[in-house]
Amino acid sequence: MEAISRIHLLPLTPQFQVPNTEQLRPFVKLLLLLSAGWLAFNLLQAALLGLDPDEAYYWIYAKALDWGYFDHPPVIALLIALGKSLVPGEAGVRLLMPLLSVGTFLLLWDLVGRPQKPAAIIRLALLFGAMPLLQVYAFVATPDAPLLFFSALFFWSYRRFLEKPDLYRALLWGAVMAALLYSKYHGVLLIFFTVLSNWRLLRQPYFYLAGFWGALLFLPHLYWQYANDFPSFRYHLSGRDDPYELKHTFNYLLNQLLIFSPLLFPLIVRTLWRRKPADELERAFRWVIFGFWAFFFYTTFKGHVEPQWTVILSLCFIVLLYRESETDAWLAKWVQRMAAVSFGLLVIARIVLAWPDSGLRTPFNRQAWVPELEQVAGDLPVVFQDSYRNPALYEFYTGRRAYTFTDLCYRKNQYDLRYWETDLHNQRVLIAGQSTWEQPAAEIAPLPGATFKLLRVDSLQISQKVTLQPELPAGPWIPGERIEFSIALTNPYSFDIFPAKGDLPLSVKERYGPFDCLEDHANLQLIDPPSVWPANSTISLRAVIRVLDGLPAGTYDFFLCIQTGDLPPAFATRPVKIEIGGQEK
Repeated sequence: MEAISRIHLLPLTPQFQVPNTEQLRPFVKLLLLLSAGWLAFNLLQAALLGLDPDEAYYWIYAKALDWGYFDHPPVIALLIALGKSLVPGEAGVRLLMPLLSVGTFLLLWDLVGRPQKPAAIIRLALLFGAMPLLQVYAFVATPDAPLLFFSALFFWSYRRFLEKPDLYRALLWGAVMAALLYSKYHGVLLIFFTVLSNWRLLRQPYFYLAGFWGALLFLPHLYWQYANDFPSFRYHLSGRDDPYELKHTFNYLLNQLLIFSPLLFPLIVRTLWRRKPADELERAFRWVIFGFWAFFFYTTFKGHVEPQWTVILSLCFIVLLYRESETDAWLAKWVQRMAAVSFGLLVIARIVLAWPDSGLRTPFNRQAWVPELEQVAGDLPVVFQDSYRNPALYEFYTGRRAYTFTDLCYRKNQYDLRYWETDLHNQRVLIAGQSTWEQPAAEIAPLPGATFKLLRVDSLQISQKVTLQPELPAGPWIPGERIEFSIALTNPYSFDIFPAKGDLPLSVKERYGPFDCLEDHANLQLIDPPSVWPANSTISLRAVIRVLDGLPAGTYDFFLCIQTGDLPPAFATRPVKIEIGGQEK
């Protein structure tokens, strides 16, 4: 049993011996000074900058706390809600992010061996501040901020578990795993590659306890996914597949150079090449680094990879660079220089970013259109076409509820899960359409930083949650053939829907996929269409279509959609596979 309980293959970092009071005081003062300065700088920046549109979207999360959201797990919503309960405005949304950043720095200080010499602490602080994304997520309220903190806490609790596997440390590590996954789904990669780096964990009973405890704590979110038909998993696993483009791979490789500081990146590569793992923690770092890089390189073949998806690696690089510089004087000198220059440039950039008259167009000053649109809208609720960011910004800065209609040209989002749109039924609203909206009566409104096509409509009929389930005849279908079939229409709302009522009447359309979302080949006609779709009911419709001429033989995705006026149609059913034959009728 003794062999099983000591699971590390390589020696761990020697235990830190608590110094006496006289030794303790200077380095604690320095740590407190650096932490307080970093906290104050980030709190000030958090208060001075306008919200990034994504931050406003996460603020929408926080208005209705839940165990999950369409795009992300719930930790970011909880943090924003806590901050807003204490402080108003942008500062409240971001309040806890600077605190998490300080916590991340102190955890890294512990991971590198709790250095006490001022020069060593300053070198670590410079390395921390030299990482561009650690600067960004020190004040910006996105899921990456808690992800970084809980990633550092994961490495810290993993090291403690290796030192002495027991009940307490297993429960701690498992709880951190759950917190990691509640922050962002990327945490599963961190856990996976860490376990791959140390197969002897599989011989340790407390490892299974940690995993079971973490999974148990994560169950509420998994149940939320189940109850909502797994929206996040469907989106992340299949909703982002695009045709391969070389630019995705090129941009990914270039971004890796930029997000880990171009000045430090050559030193990072040198350290990875020369340094051998000194303990199981460093072995985990290497597996995480190369595992993340390989995984997201593969992901470039399926579409665009966001730069911040590998941000966790910043923590690994800081620890490895610091440890290597402790025994390599040449590296220590250049790490100090490059980190200082990088840190200085980033601080200057952040000051310019917050400067009111800088003239720069950034994600933090994109709300100039909001008050002007509010003047146009007056008391009318605003419905944005195909944007989850714009309604969030509008609502944050005006205090007025805004909405979005998602059609087949755009991806679903949190607005598609909630029933907020019910307030609009039979109401007069202002539609803020995209430039592609083909509506001749719409007024083109060039506002500061944004252009919308605006149209006031009466008696808007809400149908976003209505579903259509077709019963299709067996194929193959022949181009030009007339197909008649039934449709089960389900109205889940508590009100009747009158499809022919108002300025934007509702209609049922069909689509064949893959398709150009703006290309309308629809010719579906309802036979004796009903004048009302009754509340909380399912009714049967009869429909007829003529299969598109010129469709090559093969397998297609067949969709049914509901169209609101001249807005592009929105999916009302999942795709159904159909076979198209090769002869035309």
